[in-house]
Amino acid sequence: MYRLIALDLDGTVLTSSIDILPSTVEAVAYARSKGVKVIVCTGRIVGEAAVFSKEIGASSLLISAGGAAISDVRNARNVKEWAMPWDIGAKVVEAVQNRPVTVMIYVGDRLYLNPYSDEILCNTKRTEGFWASKVVLPDVAATIREHKFPVSKVFARGDVQVLAEALAEINQLPGIHITRSAENNFEIMPEGINKGLALQELTQVMGITMDEVMAIGDSDNDSDMLRIAGMPVVMGNGDEAVKKLAKYVTDTNDNDGVAKAIYKFI
Repeated sequence: MYRLIALDLDGTVLTSSIDILPSTVEAVAYARSKGVKVIVCTGRIVGEAAVFSKEIGASSLLISAGGAAISDVRNARNVKEWAMPWDIGAKVVEAVQNRPVTVMIYVGDRLYLNPYSDEILCNTKRTEGFWASKVVLPDVAATIREHKFPVSKVFARGDVQVLAEALAEINQLPGIHITRSAENNFEIMPEGINKGLALQELTQVMGITMDEVMAIGDSDNDSDMLRIAGMPVVMGNGDEAVKKLAKYVTDTNDNDGVAKAIYKFI
């Protein structure tokens, strides 16, 4: 019997139009009625993640920032964080903030943006959690240096060639880990930090073994949690390489994939 379900958001719980299917909400309620805990495990900042977690009726804790934080849904605040040193974080930000790519810099429960990124994201973000979390500055790297802010994650999305130029600079830095959910983006995390590590930390506190965990995801940044879960499930729309980690491949995020997996195993 599985006692915990870890759900990725983008490409998994969220449809291609960034909606939540009623079937997903119903399936989460069904699992919780059986005594199963359901947690969101996402790359999004806690403010956004908490909104989606409440919408699907998940449990009171979640994993945010790609595994760099364990967060409380009720007050949208982190209860535990991992971060790269401020000087390394500033160098990562310097490599992306002046290029024509969308950049999100995670500092605790705050999301730092440059004006270019803010203009783009304001047309795509729908949750009040995003608006409450964001801080817009012309030079984020300078602010990180001035205040010695530890950086949990840097996300960049844009032209593949421009991203490659930024990565050529970032790859030289120590103490970082690079993942991506598509060719047109990448995530820079503290070395050794990922969704799998955060999930292990959380399950230990809950007294749940990894054999009792079902994890559902779709992309490379879900790989670490899929590798350690007792039941790794990958979405039908997931990356082909990630599907190789699955014990079960469910339907797509637009066709009740999460709900079908929950009803099959719970």
